[in-house]
Amino acid sequence: MALRILAVGDIAWDIFVRPEGDLVRGSDALGTVDVLPGGAAANVAVWARRLGADVTLVGKIGDDTLGALMLAHLRSEGVASHVITVPRSATTRVGILVAQDGEHSFVIDHTKVLRFGEEDAPPGLLDGADAVYFNGYDIFLARSTAFLEPLLAAARRRGIPLAFDPSSFALIDAYGASRLLDGVGPLDVLLLNEAEAEALRRGTGAELTTRASLVVVKRGPGGASAHAAGAAWSAGAERVAVVDTTGAGDAFDAAFLVEWLRTRDVEAALSAGNRLGAWVAGHLGAQPPLPG
Repeated sequence: MALRILAVGDIAWDIFVRPEGDLVRGSDALGTVDVLPGGAAANVAVWARRLGADVTLVGKIGDDTLGALMLAHLRSEGVASHVITVPRSATTRVGILVAQDGEHSFVIDHTKVLRFGEEDAPPGLLDGADAVYFNGYDIFLARSTAFLEPLLAAARRRGIPLAFDPSSFALIDAYGASRLLDGVGPLDVLLLNEAEAEALRRGTGAELTTRASLVVVKRGPGGASAHAAGAAWSAGAERVAVVDTTGAGDAFDAAFLVEWLRTRDVEAALSAGNRLGAWVAGHLGAQPPLPG
C-alpha cells in the first residue's frame, strides 16, 4: 500500500529572473525570465507523489488565469484533489532573482498571498494519513499558527508523525523563533538548513532536539546530517553543477520523508534527500522532470 502524506501549505508561481551579467540601474541587461510552478508545500507534494506516495495537498489558488494553469498542472501531477480555489483572488506569485552561482533571493508578493483559516485544514483530512508535512511560509504570512493547531493536535492524538520545515531564516527572525516552535508544538521531524537551524537555536537558546524527535539539517555542498537523543547520522552531498537552488530543499524534504517513512533508516533517507536535492539544483525551477 502506498504511503499517504498530507502536505499543507503554499502553492505559487515562481517568476525567475536570471541576468547574464550585472544589472544596470535605470537601464537594461540581457538574461532570461521564466515562469514555473512552485510553492514549498506544492513542491514537496509533487516530488513525494513522483516518488510513489499518495499525497493530499491542501493549499489555495486564485480563480485567475494563473490559478487555472496551476490547477491543471497539479492535476497532471496527481495532487490536486484538495486544492482550494478562492473566488475573486489572485494566485500567489514569487519573484526569484537567480545569481550566476545558482543561489537565489526571493520576493514574496504579500499582497497576493492566500492565507489559511482553521476551516481550511480540518482534522478529517488526517484519515488514512501516514504523516503530515507543513512549512513556515503560511504561518509567517498568517502571523499565527492558530489555523494549524486543531489539525496538529488531532495528528498527535492519532500518533501520526509531524514533519515541519520552517522555510526561511529571515522570516523566523521576524516572527520569533520561540513563538514559532511554541506554536507548532512537539515535532517528529524538523527539517531545516544551516541558517534556519542557527536562527532557531539563537532565538530559543535551546537544543533543537528538545523540540523534535529527529532534527535534519540540510548543508548544501556539505551534505546533510540528522540528530536525535543520543544518536547522529550524516550523508555526503551529491556532486552537481548548480544551475538554480530554488526548491532543492523541498525536494530533499520529499525524498527524505518518503524513504524515512518506508524504512525508518535515517542514513538512507539523508542520502535519498541529497540525491534528489542535487538533481533539482542542477536544473531551473523547483519541479524539473526526472530523466526518462
